Amino acid sequence: MLKTSQHLYRLISVFCFVVFIAGFAFFSEKVNKLKPPMPLRAADGIIVFTGGNARLETGLRLLKGRKGHKLLVSGVNPKTGKDVLIQAIHADPQLFKCCVDLGRKAANTIGNAEEGADWIAKNDYQRVFIVTNAYHMPRSLSELQRKAPSIELIPYPVEKNNHEMESWWQLFKWLRILMVEYIKFLNVSIRNLLI
Repeated sequence: MLKTSQHLYRLISVFCFVVFIAGFAFFSEKVNKLKPPMPLRAADGIIVFTGGNARLETGLRLLKGRKGHKLLVSGVNPKTGKDVLIQAIHADPQLFKCCVDLGRKAANTIGNAEEGADWIAKNDYQRVFIVTNAYHMPRSLSELQRKAPSIELIPYPVEKNNHEMESWWQLFKWLRILMVEYIKFLNVSIRNLLI
């Protein structure tokens, strides 16, 4: 009986491991193929989840191209002013001052989603671009969809620099980022199923 239980436990463990790895492969493939939508139809607003200058620059390009009326930068450090951001990315001060809102409450993706949902409701928007890295997009959309279920969210991933993966250690670093994000996404998915 003990041998049967151990054998069953091993089979279940192997099955769970295989499902986990297959899920990771599917997640990685989906993330690596994620591209901005084409043709690019305008939305009401644009939300950038902070985490690097490339995200903000991408969001500002959309705003400058009139793909949204306003832009929210969610998760800005409370000590960082608009002038500092304008200088850091050489942004158009007029565009930034008229049409960019800074969200300072979010400290993580859940906070970004809450801040984004509040901003969407305040502006009465129905269609919004979400700008973040491709690997962060599935979890970002899941969190925001939970807070604003009736809103059309359009993923607009930041283009990744392929030069960043020219060596084995850079590839390893990328795989580690993907694995951590996959585990976080699984946690969010399980939580959403249980709630």
